Amino acid sequence: MHTIENLRGDRGHLPGGAELAISAAPEAPIHPLDSPEAHRIHAKVLDYYYSALDAHFDNRLEQRLDYDFYDHIQWSDADRAVLAARHQAPLTYNKIKMALDWVIGTERRTRIDGVVHPRAQDDVELATVKGELLKYLSDTNRVPWARSQAFKDAAIAGCGWTEENIRTNQAGEPVMVKHVPWPQMRRDPVSRELDLSDCRFLIREKFADLDYSEAMFPDRIEIVNRAARDHFDGDDGTWEEEADLPQVFRRYDSRGHELTGRRITGRVSLDSRCRMRVRLLECWFRKPVAHKRIWGGDFKGERFDPGNAAHAAAQQEMAASASPIYTLTDAVAEEMWCAVFTEEGLLSLKRSPFAHNGFPYTPYWCYRRNRDGMEYGLVRGVRDSQEDLNKRMSKLLWALSTNQLFFEEGAIDEDRLEEIKREIAKPNGVIPLKNGGLARIKVERNLDVAEAQIQLLEIDAAHIHDGTGVNREMLGRETNAASGRAILAKQQEGAVSTAELFDNYRLGIQLSGEKQLSLTEQFMTEERQFRIVGEKKGVDWRVINQIRLDTLNNVWVVDNDISRNQADFVVDQQDFRETMRQAFAEQFFEMLGKLPPDMSVQLLDIAFDMIDMPGKDEVVKRIRQITGQSDDDSDPNSPEAIARRDAEQQDRDVALRERMAKVGLDEAKREEIMAKAKALQIKTKGDALNVAELIELLLPLAPAADRLLSTEHPPEETANVAA
Repeated sequence: MHTIENLRGDRGHLPGGAELAISAAPEAPIHPLDSPEAHRIHAKVLDYYYSALDAHFDNRLEQRLDYDFYDHIQWSDADRAVLAARHQAPLTYNKIKMALDWVIGTERRTRIDGVVHPRAQDDVELATVKGELLKYLSDTNRVPWARSQAFKDAAIAGCGWTEENIRTNQAGEPVMVKHVPWPQMRRDPVSRELDLSDCRFLIREKFADLDYSEAMFPDRIEIVNRAARDHFDGDDGTWEEEADLPQVFRRYDSRGHELTGRRITGRVSLDSRCRMRVRLLECWFRKPVAHKRIWGGDFKGERFDPGNAAHAAAQQEMAASASPIYTLTDAVAEEMWCAVFTEEGLLSLKRSPFAHNGFPYTPYWCYRRNRDGMEYGLVRGVRDSQEDLNKRMSKLLWALSTNQLFFEEGAIDEDRLEEIKREIAKPNGVIPLKNGGLARIKVERNLDVAEAQIQLLEIDAAHIHDGTGVNREMLGRETNAASGRAILAKQQEGAVSTAELFDNYRLGIQLSGEKQLSLTEQFMTEERQFRIVGEKKGVDWRVINQIRLDTLNNVWVVDNDISRNQADFVVDQQDFRETMRQAFAEQFFEMLGKLPPDMSVQLLDIAFDMIDMPGKDEVVKRIRQITGQSDDDSDPNSPEAIARRDAEQQDRDVALRERMAKVGLDEAKREEIMAKAKALQIKTKGDALNVAELIELLLPLAPAADRLLSTEHPPEETANVAA
């Protein structure tokens, strides 16, 4: 019986007797991955890997150096040797890490997420359920931490990665999101698009122990064993720089110092070899495939499938009709394939199972070089200043710690020169001189040199802050800005300097969210229950893909079927610059204090929306309820928005009816007044006619009345005369 240990013992060569037995046995069937077509594909993906190695080699060295500068490894061995000869200390004042930690910490304190929007009006409720499901998967997969790690890689090395894939075991949720270390990823060097839409291949390189590799590919054990290697690359025991090795196994420490101690304990394993590992290469590549597309009627350019009944019927109609309504056109589509291989041969070759037909890895970029598209981070532009700062700090300390001694011949005892030099270096040193020697010696303290070094140090430190976009104002430290407006302008300047990094990060979250949503719609088809955690209502529960019997129609239906329709993932609009937002909020609150009370109340919700505090959304919501304002940025299709619009419409209807009723009442009053006025006019005319008739009857008595009025007798006498 030929065991794995036999195969592992001599790189796949069996003992002589076993070889004779195999030669006498009938030929085993050829493995599908050993066919001529499989060999061609292996040569192709291996060429992809080698081309990526060559194209990215120089830039990856720079990326490693960028990360070393962040990790306090800032002195080369050559520079350390020079300093040792000068008796100078290799000082490291890591200003780069301070600036980068501010950027990294800003992302972690202002993490953002996305929301799910429906594509049709009937999918509003289902889109809400999908958004809640993505939030649950974010919690179970620790997605915020994975994205933060990718953001850190992007800020330092220029690009970070996350993986959106499916778990093959039943240990957790089927949709998986993980951080991928940037050294493991290699992409198509001619790709320029940030979303990798023009990228032909993407390779992940990872080392795995031999026993794990054998368990993963039991039918390719011979290939795996041929590719296995130990930690040491050669008989001399030197490490391979590209190997995925822990720092403890390297010959130098964290600052690049050569170690003189023993590297191994002297214990020998059973097979007299070290731990065996295999370099596994996972290549996702786009394969162009020629096909037909069908047009006309209900078909709008979809891929023609002869097995589809509707497509077959349309094809028959085209063949039978002289003027068919359907047409077929030639097209080329890209199919995503995945090959797992070593330099010895293929281990697996499958077509991508994902409906989104994209890479299961998402990049998070910082900057990309225009000349060749190579990525780099914030460290690259300030590395020289950091190196110069360290060297000048070392020179400054050396200049302040040493003195130059000038003396004329005979001023001191030259046999005791070394002792005198040590005494000069001491603050309380005692220097014996000969008679008259005090006027013939001179001790130079190098203070002018130290002052010049300090000025250059300040220039280096300022460039590190300005070059990374993290100035002193953003750090909240002492500044030369004279006013609050000047401080705000400097903070805005720093925020604009890092805008591209955060904007690319938003793009990465968008791409990652789209893939997660697609994976949930494709693979989470079983009935399941998941939790929803709210700030007020605590834990709530949702059930998706729930099958129930519709007793009214006597049919089975599926509630919350997330695979029924597609939705869109959109990144929330949030501000990343926490310090800048806080400054705006303070300025806005100060402005509210100067406005009239009625106007400041109407703007109070905007002011609270600018600050970060627990329960902010609830506070803003209640303020808007009190002031009668609406949230224009909220989801227009949410139940709250619909209810608010219905209530507003009802209020408008009531107000309209009240206005109409008031108008009717006013009209009735007007008619009543007009009627009274008309009646009064008629009565006035009647009274006038009566007066006229009376005047006409009494007209003959007018002369007598005139005479009575013109007499000089008083009224009493006139009355007596008349009597």
